[in-house]
Amino acid sequence: MMAGLNDTDIKLDGNWQLTSAANGDLPLVTRLDCLLQDIQLEALSQEGELFYDEAWVWSMLDFMQAQDDDLTRVEIIQRVKVKLSQRPEVNPDTIRTHVEFEGDVITIEVVFRFFGDSQDYRLAIGLDRVNIEVVIV
Repeated sequence: MMAGLNDTDIKLDGNWQLTSAANGDLPLVTRLDCLLQDIQLEALSQEGELFYDEAWVWSMLDFMQAQDDDLTRVEIIQRVKVKLSQRPEVNPDTIRTHVEFEGDVITIEVVFRFFGDSQDYRLAIGLDRVNIEVVIV
């Protein structure tokens, strides 16, 4: 289940682990921060990791061993656009994706906007032979 602009979730750290406040409580993220955290988690997730919503994941590790060719670039761009477009807050007409292959690393930069918002949001995805990193920049 996707988080939206009116949702709240538990705040995760840079390693996607639970954080805790000085008093031991679990800090929360709300509204835009919650939505952006959810987009990052969705981009990191692989098929089968979320048993109750298989469509939520991006499964970017599918491209881990991919060769740099036009078809692979189109597949990556299409997957990002389809997944982000499934979110009702994201304006699909604003999604722009740039893919670079540098040795064993695939770098994907995604720029998008939310409906009613003129600010660009940037998502940087780094994918190598064993790892994936997703950062909102």
